[in-house]
Amino acid sequence: MSARKQRPEPLGTPGRTPSLREQLRPVELLGIAAVIGVFVGLVSLLASREWILALIMFGIAFIVVLVVLALFVLGLKPDGEEKADLAEQNGQSTSRGGEGAGSDAADSGAGGTSDAGNAASGPMNPHD
Repeated sequence: MSARKQRPEPLGTPGRTPSLREQLRPVELLGIAAVIGVFVGLVSLLASREWILALIMFGIAFIVVLVVLALFVLGLKPDGEEKADLAEQNGQSTSRGGEGAGSDAADSGAGGTSDAGNAASGPMNPHD
């Protein structure tokens, strides 16, 4: 046994490390929220001359902007690379034919339509 610790494998595809842009994305969102919070804090400080009120306004603006930005990020549509990565993490193949066992269950309750037509087009996905 070696005394040196091995680095754990990154999440997702073995051997793939996230790019610097992917790693710094949360810091970027925190920075945007902090800049807007500082602006709101300065405006309230200049308007009221109260430090406590300015700190409270900074905190409120920071939290609100952070929550709104997080909701916007959650609503983004994943691109092809992200879809392939998600499918690989879920143990599914990246081809359209290998949608997994859930596609048969979703297609079986199609009220009066034949399963052959639904199987060719795949299940409905709002992100496609």
